[in-house]
Amino acid sequence: MSYFPNSHSFQVNNSSFTHIDQSYSRIESAFNVHNDNSTHTSAHVDSINIFSLSPDNSSANGAGMAELLAHSIPGARHDSSERYPPPLCHPDTRQNFIRELTEWCHESASTPYKRLAWMKGPAGVGKSAIAQSMVQVLGAKLAAAFFFSRPNRRNDPERFVTSIAYQLAMKHHVLRHLLDQKIDDDPAILSKSLPFQFEEILVDPFRAMKQQGLVFPETVILVDGLDECDGESAQQQIVQIVAQSLHHDFLHFRWIFFSRLEPHLVSIFNLPDIGLLATHFELTVTRDLDPEIHLFLASRIQEIRRMHGLDESWPSEKDFHTLVDISAGLFACAHALALYIEDPEGAATPPQRLDIVLGLDSQAKTQNSSPHPLSPLDLLYTLILERLHPNRVKAVQLVLLANYLHLESDIYFTQTTPATVCANLLGHSQEDFLIICRSLHTVMQFVDVERGLEFYHASFMDFMMEPSRSREYCIWPSIPQLLRMVVKYFESVHLDTRLRPVSPLSWKCSPNRGDSALQYHNLCHALFELLELMIVHDIQGSEAYELLKKFDFRMLLLTLAEELRVTWRHSRTQDLLPRLRFGNIRSNNFQLKSLFRPIPLSYRLKHMGILWFRQLMAKAMKEHLSGPEYFVIGDAERRILFVVFWGEAVSYAYPYSRKVMEKLKEELIEAHAPNGNFRG
Repeated sequence: MSYFPNSHSFQVNNSSFTHIDQSYSRIESAFNVHNDNSTHTSAHVDSINIFSLSPDNSSANGAGMAELLAHSIPGARHDSSERYPPPLCHPDTRQNFIRELTEWCHESASTPYKRLAWMKGPAGVGKSAIAQSMVQVLGAKLAAAFFFSRPNRRNDPERFVTSIAYQLAMKHHVLRHLLDQKIDDDPAILSKSLPFQFEEILVDPFRAMKQQGLVFPETVILVDGLDECDGESAQQQIVQIVAQSLHHDFLHFRWIFFSRLEPHLVSIFNLPDIGLLATHFELTVTRDLDPEIHLFLASRIQEIRRMHGLDESWPSEKDFHTLVDISAGLFACAHALALYIEDPEGAATPPQRLDIVLGLDSQAKTQNSSPHPLSPLDLLYTLILERLHPNRVKAVQLVLLANYLHLESDIYFTQTTPATVCANLLGHSQEDFLIICRSLHTVMQFVDVERGLEFYHASFMDFMMEPSRSREYCIWPSIPQLLRMVVKYFESVHLDTRLRPVSPLSWKCSPNRGDSALQYHNLCHALFELLELMIVHDIQGSEAYELLKKFDFRMLLLTLAEELRVTWRHSRTQDLLPRLRFGNIRSNNFQLKSLFRPIPLSYRLKHMGILWFRQLMAKAMKEHLSGPEYFVIGDAERRILFVVFWGEAVSYAYPYSRKVMEKLKEELIEAHAPNGNFRG
């Protein structure tokens, strides 16, 4: 066939052509065509690769983009339904900051300098609302946005670059085609480290497009809640990668980060090579914001009056000013107060709840010496918890703790969601779980089964995790209780006909066994993470310790691979690893010294074999981890081998002996099917 029928005076140099399906009519934007003479159909196309966009071509079948989407977090987008309705600045508030950021976004910048901005400030001052408002102001100039949220599980650093790349690909069809082909050829790209991901799926494709003559206008990438990304090192790494990318003349992006003033972020933004590139904007807690908070509260109170048919005289001007005083310059506090007063599910009326809130004013005045800027919020959160029955408080603490753990869900294949994972870990039915969650409807919501728990503001979980603020309501003292529940749960695990572990479910999601297998996987990880949390937070628990002394740790390795990978994810992991390494865990801290016992190299080689040791070292080298150190967990035949790679705080648990694993399975078969009839 002819690629250019009825054409003449046409020159093509150093090019390759593939048939383009007729359904793609906008391929002309993929390469430059220069007309030399307006009176003739004459053109030159130099050094261009025209990609096949045929749906029948395997390089453009959409598989790569589907894989990219699966490795991203759609809920972190600015327009995600998971964030609807998103926090927005009330009209006529925060206009000075929005104006300054808007002007910065439209400045001309032919160099990398000042194409990085950091909007910093403490919790509760409205950073996320400003970020979301900037999304609307920027319009088409916004290239991509990512809203981290730790309590809402949108905090995986390994899915940050992929999420940005997916959003960019949805706006640039040439980039979409490049990524689709690249990822389809090598899906392992998406499991590489952050720097490699950034290079492979952002830098390289834009470099290739520049070589083809494609030039994109300067746009903005907005990242909110960087401090809520999982891991301080990952947060710093993201800033470093972005700063380095500004030196590429083909990446026409401005980056805006919103975050709290955490020490490690202050340190990274103040590095000489990054500080020269960055513009700083700072939000502070100040009573100068009272007029803007007054506007916000007036609007919300008007909505409540209209919803409940209340008189225009409610509340009094004095009471209204008291609400502004209680907010103390914090938009998060004003928002929480409005939610508490409205409370459509509560038994009390808005005027009654307003009277309760007004009582906080006297408490705030007696505690005005408190150095913590979130004291007003702490008083409100304490008030909400005080009004719950003590038994309900305990149930709520366990739900929040289980929700905090890094457990996996799988909505696509097993219909297992974060909510069902949490409920099954606690042994709650769907009905019981929803009733417990509704107890905190003024600070969080259960939208639906798929989305699970969503917190209105990160400050609530911050409050629940800080003993000096939440005191008896802190979630960490509940760790031994949840650990005991997990250990007891393992007693109900049995083997099916294929010798695979089966975990009973209190909230079953699907008829297949995939959700049960996932629940077993989560049980194993929950046990390790709870142990870590007990060490990090110095939580005592003699009853849990006695159960662990008798626990058969081989129960963690009932999968076909008989290998468990555990990542120590807690931000204070550095406190844990040296104590494990040197075996100096305090005996009064859960007596874990008798559970984690370091073992010497000679003993390892004698019992594990040199070949196995070499295989393990090869794995460490392949994954760029530092040398392994070894511990035995458990007693006698119930023990397993725990290997820690210090460089990345990644650990593996292995069977101490294949023979004892076979013996364990025989025992489980005998216990659950003495007549040879398996339970499946």
